[in-house]
Amino acid sequence: MSILIIGGGEIGQFLADRLIREGKEVVVIEKDELVADEIKEELDAKVICGNGAAPRVLRDAEMGKAEMVVAVTDSDEINLLATMLAGMEAPQAVRIARIRNREFDIEGEILQNDLHINLVINPDKVAARAILRILESPGACDMMDFFDGNLKLVGAPALRTSPLINRPLKDMTSLWEDGRFLVAAIFHNGEFSMPTGDSKIVPGDIVYFASQRNHMADGMKLLGHRGEKARDIMIAGGGFVGLNLAAGLEKRGVHVKIVEQDPKLCSALSRGLGKSVILNATATDEDFLKEENIDDMDAFVAVTRDDEENILSSLLAKRLGCPMAIAISHKAGYLPIISSLGIDVVLSPRQLTIDGILHFIRKGKVLQASSLREAAEIIEVEALETTDLVGRPIKDVRLPKGVLILSVRRGEEIVVPWGDTMIEP
Repeated sequence: MSILIIGGGEIGQFLADRLIREGKEVVVIEKDELVADEIKEELDAKVICGNGAAPRVLRDAEMGKAEMVVAVTDSDEINLLATMLAGMEAPQAVRIARIRNREFDIEGEILQNDLHINLVINPDKVAARAILRILESPGACDMMDFFDGNLKLVGAPALRTSPLINRPLKDMTSLWEDGRFLVAAIFHNGEFSMPTGDSKIVPGDIVYFASQRNHMADGMKLLGHRGEKARDIMIAGGGFVGLNLAAGLEKRGVHVKIVEQDPKLCSALSRGLGKSVILNATATDEDFLKEENIDDMDAFVAVTRDDEENILSSLLAKRLGCPMAIAISHKAGYLPIISSLGIDVVLSPRQLTIDGILHFIRKGKVLQASSLREAAEIIEVEALETTDLVGRPIKDVRLPKGVLILSVRRGEEIVVPWGDTMIEP
């Protein structure tokens, strides 16, 4: 499978590396000569230095033969133009463009029929949706949807009140024998592990579990969380993420305060939102946060473009009594540091964007793929009758080391599997 990636930044390099490891032929176009040289040294890919929207450069990259074209440069205009050209030169290819400017927030029908683009992915929109999912379940630090949203993979810290604490998982099958809950992964002191029957959970571990949507609250209770819905939320940052997040929360009846430094952006927010309180201030101002009763908020969410401001305001909100702080980080190198500082949830629009793109790139009957803290991957895949997985109990299937089957959907039924569960085509 030949894949053309236009843009050799963080997202382009990560995608190229992942796809090369899976045996795919990758061509990367990057305009910065130094970056292009780095990619040549580190990745087994053909690299072309030039403008990704220039017809000559695209011809040199043999775009007409590509099965997929992914445009992820820092320029929305180049991404749109490149994928539109691909629609004419490589109509057989799947075409994906990363777009950040809200002025290019184009309706899906226009993209498909007029611009010949299969997917436009906006990191800000993706980040807002991810935060909304997390806020659905207070106490969760991560949440992913599978089976059209009917299965949840939830990550949450284990509290001291959890009945799972310091007991081998094999001794507690009665807690989830009805098939509602399965421990998928455990993060202990920043280290990832797959659970076994002898695994023990200690307070502070981040536990990921798979659960049907309507039983998610039961899983949270097993980890010691009360499950009270967030009703009052403060958002730092009135950009596209903040706007989309506030609009989604308003629909759920949540009381929202948005803190934004730019007066013009505050005016735009006032026009675009119906019930949110817009505050022209700085979220790193301690006196201001106290005046706005930050300790009465259920959650503080920092979504500005400035990672340092997101970190500082989130830590300040926590210190002043807010029980939950969520921050986004645009810099990959910051993620491990931020997570260790005590901020409850750290999201990377970059990683969320990569997950969305990989969903389109996967071969075969893969329906969904998401990264778990870049340490594991969760894949939703259709079982084909030609595979060794089907037609016999899971306990008799020799799965590769480090692979765990979390859930099975057959028709409308969703089950957390046991050893005698049979997977059918």
